[in-house]
Amino acid sequence: MEKFKNWLLPGEDGREAELTSSLFGELGMLVSFVGIAVYNAVKGKDNQPLLIVVLSFLAGKGIGRFLDTHDKKHLLSGILNLISGALYTASYVLENKENEGEE
Repeated sequence: MEKFKNWLLPGEDGREAELTSSLFGELGMLVSFVGIAVYNAVKGKDNQPLLIVVLSFLAGKGIGRFLDTHDKKHLLSGILNLISGALYTASYVLENKENEGEE
């Protein structure tokens, strides 16, 4: 329990506090994205814009972690998420361009 308490409430080290706050912020954001995605699915709405935002966030996070740690797996993750986000964005734009005339 003490180990969990130390992880949850880090000491005076600013970097540990920043990492902990970042973790909880990311978890909160991802939980809200999942909630919105479920709501959109139930209502029959498109989740593509939401997925684009999540992939963009993960791309930035991966590239940022690579710049901090120089661990190539973070760079790979960032690049793959960036490519996925770009493809989903292109797909979304093309789909909406085709649907413009249907309204």
